[in-house]
Amino acid sequence: MFIAEPPRTPWDLNFQVFGFPVRVHPLFWLMGLLLGFGATTPQERGAQLAMWFVALFVSILVHELGHALMIRRFGRDAHIVLYAMGGLAIEGRPQGSSFDSPWSSFEPYTAWKPRQRTPQEQILISAAGPGIQFLLLALLVGAICLTGGRVTPQWVGHVPLLWPQLGGELAKSPNFVYFIALLLEINLLWPIINLLPVLPLDGGQIALQVLVQQDPWGGTQRALWLSVIAGGVMAAVGLLVLQDLFAMLLFASLAVSSYMTLQQMGGGGHRPW
Repeated sequence: MFIAEPPRTPWDLNFQVFGFPVRVHPLFWLMGLLLGFGATTPQERGAQLAMWFVALFVSILVHELGHALMIRRFGRDAHIVLYAMGGLAIEGRPQGSSFDSPWSSFEPYTAWKPRQRTPQEQILISAAGPGIQFLLLALLVGAICLTGGRVTPQWVGHVPLLWPQLGGELAKSPNFVYFIALLLEINLLWPIINLLPVLPLDGGQIALQVLVQQDPWGGTQRALWLSVIAGGVMAAVGLLVLQDLFAMLLFASLAVSSYMTLQQMGGGGHRPW
C-alpha cells in the first residue's frame, strides 16, 4: 500500500518466511492498535485486541507474500516490510540484511541488473496480493463447512460481511468464533478495497499498467485522474454512506496525493480523455 520503504529502527521485528526476509516496522503495531481499539468492547478488550493483531498480522503478511511469490515467479528476489496500515513487497534483498537468499549461492545475482518488468508481469504481481487473500478466504470458508459449520452473508450497515457459524466443539468458544470472523472480514473487505483504481493501491497499479499500454504518453495522467475521481468518490462514500471518518480521510488523502502528482507532471489543468 505504501511506496517508499521506511527506514530501519532498533525496534523492528525481523524474520524469514519461505526464504523472504520480513521486517515489521513499529508503526505497524501502532496503527493496528488504533484501528482495532475502537472495534473492541471494554469487557473483552485485551483478548479481542490480541486476536485482532494476530488476524491482521497473518492477513497482511499473506497479502505481501502473494506479491513476493509472484516476483520470485519471474526470477527475482524480494523482501517484505510490514508498515503502518499495510506493507510492501520490494524487489531485491534488503540493504544491510544478514538474511541469506534462496539464490545466495549464485554470487552474480547481487550485481546483476534485472530487466525491466513488462506491464503483464506488473499486473500479475499487483493482482497476486488480493488474489492470495481471496484464496485464504475460500480456504477458511471450506474448512468451516468441512467441520460441520457454515458461513452466512450479512450486512452490517452498508458493509457486506461473512459470519461464521462453527460446528461441533468449535462453536462453544466465543473467542475462536470472533477470531475466525475477523479473518473472514479482513480477507474479504481489504482485498476488495485494494483493487479499487486508486494509487498506490494494487488496483491503481493495475489500472496504471493497462492505461500506459494503451497510451504510453497519456496513460499515466489518465491513471492519476482515475485515482483522483475514484478516491474522491470513495471519500464521499466513507463520509456520507458509511459514516466512517477514517475511510473518508484515507481516500481523500490518496485522491489529493494523485492530484498533486498530476500538478507536478503538468497535467492538472485538463483531463486527458
